Amino acid sequence: MSNSQDLNNETTESLLEYIQWKDESDYAEIAKEAFKVFTFRYQLELLKKLTPICKNWGYDSQVATELAYEAFNRIWKYPKFDLSKSKQKDYDKAIIFYLFGIAKRLLADYKRSETEDPNPFTGSEEIITEFPDIENMEMGKERKAQLQKVYELLNEALSKLSPKHKVIYLTYKQYESITNDGYNLPRHLTKKLQDELDLTQNSIRVYKKQAIEAVNTHLKIYGSK
Repeated sequence: MSNSQDLNNETTESLLEYIQWKDESDYAEIAKEAFKVFTFRYQLELLKKLTPICKNWGYDSQVATELAYEAFNRIWKYPKFDLSKSKQKDYDKAIIFYLFGIAKRLLADYKRSETEDPNPFTGSEEIITEFPDIENMEMGKERKAQLQKVYELLNEALSKLSPKHKVIYLTYKQYESITNDGYNLPRHLTKKLQDELDLTQNSIRVYKKQAIEAVNTHLKIYGSK
């Protein structure tokens, strides 16, 4: 088995077994493909259940999509499911209710985070396309030299990817650094990224992941020189 097409006819139980192999080097690719099939198989049904709940709580469909993504991400991290603990006896139905349960808990956490902590974003956030001008920063020469070296390394890494990767990386890094409280980028900013770059939110996540991996690899190789 080497692609999603090969796994489409596998049972959900088998897919979860494959996903459990994700940390085994010989089976990592099969695990990734199994996860893709698993997600495709259930994402529409999960969103069908989750979107009305989100709207009742005052959130739009984008929040539902983000919560569904996080619910599937939990499956990737913890790919175990015990049918005997479900009220549903049909495996596929039980999985949907299991995913829905995860998503509802995530929604409750999302709501709680908004009410307990002040949102650090003001609504004036803009897409970041370039590194800051170090010369205009108020800091010592030594610190400027250190920062210049870091920016050069980051630029070298990102230059190997598309301009869209750079914009996404810089924008996320700029605003994720504002808070350590786990806030997602504000929706108006993710919408700007989608419109400006002509990408879906799922594609933006992929670009972000690719950019971070490229930067981390480059820093690991050249950062200590």
